[in-house]
Amino acid sequence: GEASDGELAYPLIKKTKPDILITDIKMPFMDGLELSSIVKKEMPNTKIIILSGYGEFDYAKQAISIGVTDYLLKPISSAKLLESIKEVAAVIEKEQEQLKMMEQYENEMRENITIKRQNLFQKILAGQSSAMEIMEEAQDLGLELTAPAYLVMMFKTVIYGHSSCYSEALVNASKEIMDLAASYEQVLPFERGLAGLAFVIMGDGAEELQVFTSEFVRAMMAVRG
Repeated sequence: GEASDGELAYPLIKKTKPDILITDIKMPFMDGLELSSIVKKEMPNTKIIILSGYGEFDYAKQAISIGVTDYLLKPISSAKLLESIKEVAAVIEKEQEQLKMMEQYENEMRENITIKRQNLFQKILAGQSSAMEIMEEAQDLGLELTAPAYLVMMFKTVIYGHSSCYSEALVNASKEIMDLAASYEQVLPFERGLAGLAFVIMGDGAEELQVFTSEFVRAMMAVRG
């Protein structure tokens, strides 16, 4: 994208969301420092290269405080500008690689926690572990299982319709139901893969559990994936 001044550049930047912004300091209506400041606040990952005919330290100091990546004094050759762009591009690629690795790590951690929760639920059903072991394992997973009474509900989402939209609709419905369950303090949701979902519902007694479970089921029936 290209614009003749900062005022025209700003809406174009918002629309295109560039990785790199190259701007002159001296422009009509909105100068480069003002534009850079606004862009950095709204799109902090955008890298900014400022071109300036001014050698005064104050301009460079302002650019640094804004978070400008490079500050080049004019006159500047095309080779120098390309060199700067390549250096900034290398920084962007490194940041994207680190972000990708972090996302992969977080996904692996979530998958690991999901598997541990599945295993915990199987132990609850099997009854082969002591109450103390179950409580300790739940505590390690950040789950509170202490209650006077419990109810275990097995749930599986089935969607009837065209096969092409089955998977997406099923995933959306299951996610909404898991989110709904997680919004209740007394409900612990567990994913069970192809077997569906399970909920451990806690309460003070059988009557309270029955009332709450009826309300919970009605709320689930209202979910549309």
